[in-house]
Amino acid sequence: MSRAAGSTQGRWIAAQAALIVLAAAWIYGPGLRGTWLWDDGLEIYQNAAVRSAAGWRTPWYAPVGMDYLPLKSSLQWLEWRLWGDHVLGYHLANVALHVLGAFLIWRLLAKLGVRLAWIGGLLFAVHPVAVESVAWISEFKNVLSLPPLLCAMTAWIDYDRTGRPADRRRSLLWFAASMLCKSSAVMFPVILLLHAWWRRGRVGLADARATAPFWAVSAGFGLVTVWFQLRRAIGQAGPAADWADRLAQAGGGILHYGWKCLLPFRLAPVYPRMTPGWLAMAGWIIAVALIAGLWMKRETWGRHALLGTGWFLINLIPVLGLIPLAYLRVSPFADHLAYLPLVGVVGLAAAALGAAEDAWGRRALAGAGAAAVVLGLAWTSRGYAAIFRDERTLWSQAVARNPAAWLAWNNLGRLDLQEGRADLALPKIREAVRLQPDSAEAQANAGAALERLRQPLEAESHYREAIRLDPDLAGAHFDLGHFLLQSGRPIEAADEFRATLRLDPTRAAAHNNLGLALARLGRPDDAKREYEEALRLDPRLVEALLNLGNAAFRQGHPDEAAGFYRSALRIDPANAAAHQNLGAVLERLGQGDAARSEFQAAARGGRP
Repeated sequence: MSRAAGSTQGRWIAAQAALIVLAAAWIYGPGLRGTWLWDDGLEIYQNAAVRSAAGWRTPWYAPVGMDYLPLKSSLQWLEWRLWGDHVLGYHLANVALHVLGAFLIWRLLAKLGVRLAWIGGLLFAVHPVAVESVAWISEFKNVLSLPPLLCAMTAWIDYDRTGRPADRRRSLLWFAASMLCKSSAVMFPVILLLHAWWRRGRVGLADARATAPFWAVSAGFGLVTVWFQLRRAIGQAGPAADWADRLAQAGGGILHYGWKCLLPFRLAPVYPRMTPGWLAMAGWIIAVALIAGLWMKRETWGRHALLGTGWFLINLIPVLGLIPLAYLRVSPFADHLAYLPLVGVVGLAAAALGAAEDAWGRRALAGAGAAAVVLGLAWTSRGYAAIFRDERTLWSQAVARNPAAWLAWNNLGRLDLQEGRADLALPKIREAVRLQPDSAEAQANAGAALERLRQPLEAESHYREAIRLDPDLAGAHFDLGHFLLQSGRPIEAADEFRATLRLDPTRAAAHNNLGLALARLGRPDDAKREYEEALRLDPRLVEALLNLGNAAFRQGHPDEAAGFYRSALRIDPANAAAHQNLGAVLERLGQGDAARSEFQAAARGGRP
């Protein structure tokens, strides 16, 4: 190749790469400064491991969540050091990883001989099914796990062609890294055997020996994942469905994900449940018929189509519900579960476009068609990504698309509760309870709404029903404890806060409230220790600072109390209680002018 031709090709590759980056930036730009969503708190800002100095290493040997994903957790710890509670950094990281995935798909398809490989990367970058994984901060694990898996595949292709042991070791390490981010990559050894068949037309003993370490990694991490799901996640989600229902669910999943990947319209955060029947059977029938049809054409184009279709179907297996997943109680399908299988679909599309160009000889016409598809997908993705900018928009859209989405009703009610609008929250939460009466979370939220509406008997009934449904739901114990404390029952409240801390030892607010209960029981020293522990876990917990100040004031240490109140005001300058209490301390210390200033600030509601 001449220097001029090489320079032209380099500029063309740079332009293609720039187009992928710009398309992703345009799609996800409007949501970059959105707010935290749903379980983002559990993943990031309420996660004590993320805030802990040792949080980069504890997930490896003492994980506390519902999954064992230590590499993902360590990198989230690093993100917290970089971005803190500013969502922009997390969103940018997700988008950057998604773009990296698109580039690596381009590279992988090129290694497989797909002439328009970059189209596959571009389609992946703009596809609406990817939006949930990229726009939702909690799905960091999804966008993080794909790049190492793609690197593992490209390294394996190098090994398969050259036989170099270093390439196989590199592939194995990348695969392990992917599994440490998210275990949905568990089917990778099957993909390796599929690749062997695609390349040589058979799978031999040498292929089985070469892939043996990958099977070991897959089995090990797979068993760990199943254990965590059954012991930690499913235990919070009720009993799993029987095998007949799982098979029906899986058939419906094949149909659903295939349809959404090919025609990604009317996507929803929470999809409606599919009644078992002919649709579920249709999923299995279509899958078998498709594979059979391609098999019949395996000597020509069918062999290549089986590679892409196999990637899609094989990587769907772990998320179809054949093995119980906690998330399937929320929704039978989820776009983020199709993020990895989507790679097979965009690869097939890129290969098909190249074949059409070759067959028709009309490159301009094929290019125009591809451009129209890309623009349509990008437009759809940008509109869908916009609903992930805040919780109310997200869950309102979920209800609009699926009125039976109990989780969406529950979360809309929770938002109303957080905004002090219990009268608006209660009808929404009651709808959630009606749709899903065995949801402990919805029952607990119903209790909170009724408590604020001064219906204590019914509130307590819902709290206790939540605990009956899920004795391990720390939030329900906490809410009941708060109710009992407000009702003047500190002994029972203390028991509920202790139950909360047995289940979630890092919940700072539970330590703080246990301290309040102990103080009312005449145990000030024990109460102070709980306030201090709460503050250690969450140095920005204003309530703990106020309680420590109150304790110091009652024990005759006004200077110490003033320090706690001032610390509270540095965190929350508009806190009227802190101004009021600081004024009382300053008055005790004989600083009348300063005290009057604080009392005036308190009377203004803390406003300057």
